[in-house]
Amino acid sequence: MRRCRQTRIYVYTHGMKIVKVRRVGNSNVLSIPREFESSGYAPGSTVLVEGMADGELRLLPTARVRERIQDVAVRLVSERAEALEILANHDQDADSPT
Repeated sequence: MRRCRQTRIYVYTHGMKIVKVRRVGNSNVLSIPREFESSGYAPGSTVLVEGMADGELRLLPTARVRERIQDVAVRLVSERAEALEILANHDQDADSPT
């Protein structure tokens, strides 16, 4: 007789909710559960909706957009420091015909 050993798989679901996309007028609407109000998703607040390459949507309260832009800028400057230095040191007058 063969015994099957059951393995328990725990799924991290804290902070996750399944909601339906609804049509309101000419728009698709998602309702955000109340428990997310403390994260900046209160009635009347505005959000940035960012479409990702894999089809995901990322929501960001607009109050945090400046922080997001600064994070992206810091990352880009660190990744492209050499190119930015070349551009900063480029003398446009030296290359222009006289």
